[in-house]
Amino acid sequence: MAILSGSTGFIGSLLLRNLLLNRKALSLDGGVVLLVRSKKGVSSHERVKRILSNSMFDFLSATDKESLVHVVEADVTLPNCGMESSLILSIRERNISHVFHCAAAVSFSQPLEEAALSNITSSLQMQLLTKSLRNGDAKFVHVSTAFVHGGETGTKDAPLPESLYSLDPYDPVEIYKSMLATQSYASAAMKDLRFPNTYTFSKCVCEHLLQREQHVDTIIIRPSIVGPAACEPFEGWSGERPSTVVAAACLYLKFPYIMWSFGKEKVPFIPVDVVCRYIISQSFQENCSDDTVDTDEEKKEARIPSTNENESNCLQIIKTVSWDVASPDSSSFSWISYAFAIVHLGAVCGHVNRVIAYAGLLVSAKIFPKLNLSLESFRRIHSILKVPINGFLDLCDRLPWKPKSAGKLKSLSPLFDLPLLFFPFSNQNFHFKSDLVAPDNFDGERYMFSCVVAAHRFIQKYEKRLKSHKSNLRKYANESFSSNVSPALNRHSCSLVIAGDKHSKPTSDLLWACTQPKGNLFIRFGGWLLAKLFRMTAAEIEIDIASFTSLARQISASNPDSVIIAPTHRSYYDFLIISYICFVLPELGIDIPHIAAASEFSNLPFLGWIAASMNAFFIKRDEKKRDLRLKEKLSCILSKKQKPSFLEVFVEGKRSRNRSFVKPKTGFLRCVSELGDNPHLVLPITINYEALPDQSSLISEASGNRRENMSLSKLCCWMYRVFCGEVNIGRVYISASKAFEMTPHDSNKVDKISQTILSRQQERIVVSGYHIRAASCALGVSESEVVDSLGHLNCALWPSLDTRTLHPPINESSQDFLWSCLMHFGHVFAPFLESTHKAWVTILFPAGSQSHSATNNVKEVNTIVSKIAHKFDTAEEVVEKAVIRLRSKGFSTPTAEHIFQYAHSDEVPMSLIRIAVKMTVEKCSLNKSSSNAIASSRKVDSSQQQVNPLFSSQLNIGSRNRGSGDSVESFGSWGFEDSRFVLNTLPNGSNVVIMKGGRYSISGKPLTKLVGFIEKELNMKIDPNSESFQGVDFSLPDGKLTAEDTVRILTAIDDDTSRLSTVAEDRARHGTGHTQDDIYSLRSGSFRTRLPDAVVWPRSVSEVQALASLATTYNWCIIPFGGGTNVTHSTHCPSSTVDPRLMVSVDMKLMKNVLWVNEEDGLAHVEAGITGRDLIERMRRLGFTIGHEPDSYEFSTLGGWIATKASGMKQNKYGNIEDIVKEVTVVSAKGIMSHKHKANKVSYGRSSAGIEPKALMLGSEGCLGVITSAVIKIWPLAEEISHESVLFPSFDAGLRFVKDLSNQRTLKPASCRLLDNEQFRLGQAMTENSPKMGFYLGNLSEKTVACATITFEGSAAELRFQKKIICELSAAHGGILAGSRVSKSGYDLTFAIAYLRDFAMNYNILGFETFVPWSKLRTVVERTKRTILSEHKSRALPGLPFVCSRITQIYDEGACVYFYFCMAVNFNGALDPRDVFGEIEASARREILNNGGSLSHHHGIGKLRSSFVPEIYSDGYLDSINAVKTALDPVNVFGARNGVFAGKPC
Repeated sequence: MAILSGSTGFIGSLLLRNLLLNRKALSLDGGVVLLVRSKKGVSSHERVKRILSNSMFDFLSATDKESLVHVVEADVTLPNCGMESSLILSIRERNISHVFHCAAAVSFSQPLEEAALSNITSSLQMQLLTKSLRNGDAKFVHVSTAFVHGGETGTKDAPLPESLYSLDPYDPVEIYKSMLATQSYASAAMKDLRFPNTYTFSKCVCEHLLQREQHVDTIIIRPSIVGPAACEPFEGWSGERPSTVVAAACLYLKFPYIMWSFGKEKVPFIPVDVVCRYIISQSFQENCSDDTVDTDEEKKEARIPSTNENESNCLQIIKTVSWDVASPDSSSFSWISYAFAIVHLGAVCGHVNRVIAYAGLLVSAKIFPKLNLSLESFRRIHSILKVPINGFLDLCDRLPWKPKSAGKLKSLSPLFDLPLLFFPFSNQNFHFKSDLVAPDNFDGERYMFSCVVAAHRFIQKYEKRLKSHKSNLRKYANESFSSNVSPALNRHSCSLVIAGDKHSKPTSDLLWACTQPKGNLFIRFGGWLLAKLFRMTAAEIEIDIASFTSLARQISASNPDSVIIAPTHRSYYDFLIISYICFVLPELGIDIPHIAAASEFSNLPFLGWIAASMNAFFIKRDEKKRDLRLKEKLSCILSKKQKPSFLEVFVEGKRSRNRSFVKPKTGFLRCVSELGDNPHLVLPITINYEALPDQSSLISEASGNRRENMSLSKLCCWMYRVFCGEVNIGRVYISASKAFEMTPHDSNKVDKISQTILSRQQERIVVSGYHIRAASCALGVSESEVVDSLGHLNCALWPSLDTRTLHPPINESSQDFLWSCLMHFGHVFAPFLESTHKAWVTILFPAGSQSHSATNNVKEVNTIVSKIAHKFDTAEEVVEKAVIRLRSKGFSTPTAEHIFQYAHSDEVPMSLIRIAVKMTVEKCSLNKSSSNAIASSRKVDSSQQQVNPLFSSQLNIGSRNRGSGDSVESFGSWGFEDSRFVLNTLPNGSNVVIMKGGRYSISGKPLTKLVGFIEKELNMKIDPNSESFQGVDFSLPDGKLTAEDTVRILTAIDDDTSRLSTVAEDRARHGTGHTQDDIYSLRSGSFRTRLPDAVVWPRSVSEVQALASLATTYNWCIIPFGGGTNVTHSTHCPSSTVDPRLMVSVDMKLMKNVLWVNEEDGLAHVEAGITGRDLIERMRRLGFTIGHEPDSYEFSTLGGWIATKASGMKQNKYGNIEDIVKEVTVVSAKGIMSHKHKANKVSYGRSSAGIEPKALMLGSEGCLGVITSAVIKIWPLAEEISHESVLFPSFDAGLRFVKDLSNQRTLKPASCRLLDNEQFRLGQAMTENSPKMGFYLGNLSEKTVACATITFEGSAAELRFQKKIICELSAAHGGILAGSRVSKSGYDLTFAIAYLRDFAMNYNILGFETFVPWSKLRTVVERTKRTILSEHKSRALPGLPFVCSRITQIYDEGACVYFYFCMAVNFNGALDPRDVFGEIEASARREILNNGGSLSHHHGIGKLRSSFVPEIYSDGYLDSINAVKTALDPVNVFGARNGVFAGKPC
């Protein structure tokens, strides 16, 4: 057993821990007897209980604490140590081997009498107690101080010895007596021997008195200034109250206006854990094998001289516990450095005002030391400075009431003398002889920061106690806080919390930012914002200050041109944190760096400009080649006068998606290495996160989802989450490695340098309990197994593993989330996987593998490694199964993305599956993408080809009669030749879509969001350098038109050869329409249907009649052609097996005249070949409108509208085509079918005169004749036209709105369309800017919002009334008005979506429509979408299908629903996209019919949907209608076989 006094003190408590921890090795199985006094109402047992509750005693169980710790109520300053005789006898009878006396009053201002009692009397009593023990060999260990040499300080050549300091001519016994009595003798001795204070004087006297006892082995331990622990129980442990060196910092931090005197002299410190280990080593030499055990010669020199050597052979040893003079200079630090560190930290943490602190530092560290003040001189100055404080306290004593501040100040006043008491130590160098030589790797500056941070934490605790109305510092200093220590306080000693929720908030963030010594206005403003941002998102942002301290020395030594700050890159927070550190801690000597930011930052409105103002410069990261402007930018930065320049770059390039280390990029380092004459310093920094602020997006990307581009709107959404408290990243720890040099103009070493950076970053990784819990969930092992394995691999653990209250939540259901946390430290296991999973190691752990052996037989390590290996193996198995499935579906060479899409497992993170896919593709030599295959097929040898100048007109396929001037129609795509979407890559690397021309409101505007939208929705990547379809040279077989037939046709059209064509392009265009199949065929040149043999453009009814007569005579088939906009294959020719006749396409576009207008009756007679665009414009010039505007009106014709029974977007007001057309004129096989009128320019409003020609021709789809003209209704132009839009929280809410609106009958607006969420988002992606303020104002979700776009036409009174109705109905269904701009963009989408389909031919869009009753509408929409998704999945097609819908027309009975279907078609030739589209559309169409939808609302049936006709009409009807057809066209001249006439060939 052992006896210990002072166990509640700094040294005593740690010594108690070490004794108990090593009790078996020290033969202390009986435990330790603690002599403890009651204090301030707290019993001795309670005081010890508080000590033992500290986490450093967690190795003891409750039973151990009871059996090993024996508390005795005692006071060593009283006779018999304040114990009763029986208790003393009990102690004496125990087997006590050692008595440790650590109790003392470490006060430099104690009166002599108190110092004698505390430091001498107590020691003598403890020695006497040792002597009285039954065990006569018991050793007495007395803790003294190294400063017992009076005014001596020693030199390097003659250090202070480990021997008694001579008190001659004074007698130590007399001094002792004087101290307890008159004190005059003692005072004289203290003055003459130049002892600076009563503490060191009493300790010296005590040593002399203790040596007089020759019957007790006495060991005197002389520690110098004892500071926080270097290692145990953890770095920076400082006990429960400030020790000497820490107390000085506490006072300085709290009261910076108190003047100190800090010189360049070294601080004579020693860590407390070194002291305790050394005490044990010297006390238990027979039990220890420590290197510090003395040789016999050393023991002899250290013995206390005995007055009579023959009286006893007792051991008398004196040992100094301080760094020996032979210790390296790097193991120490100076007082002035300490002062600067204190001030810097105090300013950063808000303890002091920066101006006052630096002013005080100027006096304390510069002026006073230069004055070479004596202790007496400094005492006088100090007394002057105390006058105001003492005066204030005196005044308060005289007042009838005392302010609270006075009581607080009075309790602190004794501490104000600390600067005076420290003066002898802080203005002299002390040199000691000691056994202890500081290790070469002991960093004195790091330890200095440990002391400063310890003081900071004591101040934090003190302020916390003040808030709890416990403001007495003495009470604070003497009470134990171990039971209430915040987990946040248990951290690295050399680290400092600079931000976060747990960081002490300065009085004002803004004032703090404005008073920082460095930074322009933007940087200060940014610092203010970041302080608030970090407080809202992080618990703590902690920096290992000491790891940065050597940088200043290296800069001074090497004079570099630049310092390259190279942090790890896990989050966008990285560059914010580094810049914030430089701003917050200017004392580190690191200027706010020039940040090499990705070029996409420059695209952010306003923020890009601010970033540039805050020292950011932008580089391209996506290019395979080096950014050509980078060297120029770096040269400009390095040419500045201020040296060195500070640069910040992420050598990993982009953020690591799964938190593992990424193979470094070398372009930036190569550029820097080519510049400058002096070396460049590289500073690797590791930023350890618990959670990441952008973790969800990174996991999504690691899991294979598309990366979303940065945007201001996304930033605003993220900030909204921050303000709602939804972002919690827990703790962040930043640590720097030692900087190293990069030689200029030596680019050969850049690769090695980049690897060195990663390796050093890995060395600074620390693992928290957060990571450990996530890793244990990811691998299915216990937390202890993870901790043990990391311990065996020497991986640093984050302090306070149990601080769960600070941790962000862990998503245990997400394998990718858990795996990303594991990857934070996964590199430590890489060497063990090298032999079995080399490919995995190469990808996941590209550099910096740990140096430990790869063959480790430690069970815990092997368990973790086997679990990781199992994950790798499972991922490979999942991918192999996916490849087998895709090949069974016909995809012989699936791309990596295609494989990944169908490789799923709940057991394996998707990030691992993606890696497994990559390895599988490389291993099997599969094509990485279809675009690569296409690109390779286009490579030609152009070295011998002559390049001729080209013009835009030459790049388009020519075709007669496609229009002229600005109305030329595109070939092989929708729309005008001068209007199309093009994809451009901006200089910053981003892709932007622009519509050429100037026809539409979106023309010329950069659509920056469209590519991203398509890529995200279809889960595929658009390669701007690869187009699936280029210009195709058609090579069609000759048609059946003979020379005789040519002559006959020319005769019919007045021998105009320009109006007859057998050119391949004309035949191809007239044998197709605008279905997906048609456009694909035109672009690829691969036609699977028969094309017409000739194309004819008649100009008059007589010419049409002549062609019909020829067809009847010579058995030709005529297929009328209007605008060619059909999406039903209605212009396809029947196959040769069905109809082998000559096929003639009759294009009506030249018949486009307005024959007459009756303004009074509101009628117009127009030829059927006129396009809607031309007709609308002609009527507008006359002041009228036709009221019919289908989406295709720019190219579709009046005849086509009638033949397909079309509908327009404004049918609410003007009706459908059947309402607008009054009469038709048709050329049939039997002649002209039309009305006859006795009067000119008239038509009947309504007639009950049998079946009219109009009734026969509506929906006839070219099978009954050629429509040559029609009389239509026209209306005066509306007085007003306006637009409105309404946002609804869901599509269901929008449905209820349009249904109620349909009941308004004549009060309905001209047009109302309801876009579902998918189509609305597509529309927003096709706008230059898409403000989302409406979402937030209406509490709408972007993921569910639906939009109604409304057009009003009519008188002002009508519009006011209609708008009122819209407003009321909208509010009733939770909608909010979004204004006219959204509505207009919705209509722009109507015209642009066809252009978009052709632009996106690699991921085509397919459209179809239906009429659905209100009662079935929701069901039809849901099931049709579900069917499309199901069909896509069942075929294992690549990418994701995008299905959207909109309601385009509303009726009393129901509505027209239009579906759009978009999917990737890069099938690598395995399947024909046309077949896939056709099959999926057929399935969707069948689902529509099965659930109550119509076969078509306005497109017609054609050949595409003709197979469904028997399902919608009875056999009797079909037989009857075909009989009518036979009667009208006996020889089937008009044999297009569309619609109801498809199945009954004649």
